[in-house]
Amino acid sequence: MEHSKHYLIRGLAVVVGIFMVGIAVGLFKLAEMGADPFTAMNTGISSVLNMQFGTLQLFVNAGILVLIFLFKRQFIGFGTIFNMVFVGYTADFVMWLVARLGITFATIPIRIAVLAVAALLICVGDALYISADMGMAPYDAAGYVVQALTKEKIQFRIARIILDAICVSIAFMTGMQTGIQWKIIGIGTILLTFCTGPLIQFFRVHWSDPLLAKVTGQKK
Repeated sequence: MEHSKHYLIRGLAVVVGIFMVGIAVGLFKLAEMGADPFTAMNTGISSVLNMQFGTLQLFVNAGILVLIFLFKRQFIGFGTIFNMVFVGYTADFVMWLVARLGITFATIPIRIAVLAVAALLICVGDALYISADMGMAPYDAAGYVVQALTKEKIQFRIARIILDAICVSIAFMTGMQTGIQWKIIGIGTILLTFCTGPLIQFFRVHWSDPLLAKVTGQKK
């Protein structure tokens, strides 16, 4: 019974964290000040292929998942699948809902505020669901795989910066094909390229790891 309670709490943390990430991705796209690097890459590719963003992201995640399975399959779990399926479509839903309600982010101060909220949500959401230890999204796991394969010579926060930089490069090249490169790459993209890894690590150490350890009564 106690084990089931711990499992449910961690499962809830996964769901809440991943929906936070999905909402953040949608807000980034709406603010039009640059998407997060992984989203920017997938948006650029989806525009070239004329494919729905959520569907394209699902395919890209599946490809990365194969590599994770080959090198560090312990990172695969409920959180992996839930993230793969719901982040992209949650972002699509947020964008649809905002358009349906007629909400616009017309001024620079409002767009900056939306960008700040989205940046906070994506880092806190990632930290929460990763701390639940029920599997990671393929892209999030990639940073930890690099850390493991280099025997921690390259820490997660540095590996994430490198991977984000690669994603931005791909986003720029694909975005140029349809003329959207400066819509998907901007100050928000650059901000997250250098801050996401360190901030996720910060929130894990100082918030989500201790929180889940306290709630479940288990040490992280």
